[in-house]
Amino acid sequence: MGSRDQASADTPASFTVTLTLKVEDAGQLWAAAAERALAAPGMTLADVLDTLGPREDPSIADCIAMLTAPAAVPGCTLEGYAVREAPTPVSGPAQVVQMPEPAIPLRPVANG
Repeated sequence: MGSRDQASADTPASFTVTLTLKVEDAGQLWAAAAERALAAPGMTLADVLDTLGPREDPSIADCIAMLTAPAAVPGCTLEGYAVREAPTPVSGPAQVVQMPEPAIPLRPVANG
């Protein structure tokens, strides 16, 4: 990595991280997302169904968002997060799921 790819305390920089997934088992994806959602305080099965849809017809983008939402990264501020369906020749417009702002702001973890 060259010096232009490095951020310092004096010159912060923004970076984009891309993750591409191919969904092979929507039921397994839904089950994992539902388990993660139910672990949140106060979350009920009705809330899970409202958020992710039923296991038989899940909202794939919402399931992926539930499982891939980033945790705080030390020294960084989250500037954005979105899940988009990759375009295919037979699909309509891409579905975008924008995650709401976290209830607790993501803050850097102090070293030491």
